Amino acid sequence: MTHANYNRRFRSNKQATVRIAPKKFVSFELGNIYYAVPIERVERIVKNFNAYGTLPSGNSLLRHQEELITIINLSKIFPSSPNISECKYLIICILNKSDRLGIPLPDMPKILEITEESFCEIPELYRQQQLPPVIEKLIRAPDGSEVFYLNFDLFSEM
Repeated sequence: MTHANYNRRFRSNKQATVRIAPKKFVSFELGNIYYAVPIERVERIVKNFNAYGTLPSGNSLLRHQEELITIINLSKIFPSSPNISECKYLIICILNKSDRLGIPLPDMPKILEITEESFCEIPELYRQQQLPPVIEKLIRAPDGSEVFYLNFDLFSEM
């Protein structure tokens, strides 16, 4: 075997073993349905918050550390969502440089580590059932559950 063949064979074997590091997501459950957001979009999780200024849309406000945060009306996105009064936790997410979005939750969210192969498209027939645009993909979680991936760049379309 020539030296060039050995190097080529060694390189191809090495490339095959390169692992893509899993990405971290913050996952939460609303009405027996799981959702996930990229961890880099989560600024913090607040416990025991007081929302005020509820609009006809159902959105409300929260002042946290001198910052105003819009708390979204969960029922617009998540059909089986609890009332905001039942929520003890708030995930504060970064929408863009100036806007923060709050997602109220009844239970503490969890961290999920997911690889790219775990993402799949949502079947078109299912998507026709009035699925909000922010629900972009489906994730097969390591525990076998299905998790809806939320794309924050699409919240402005709502």
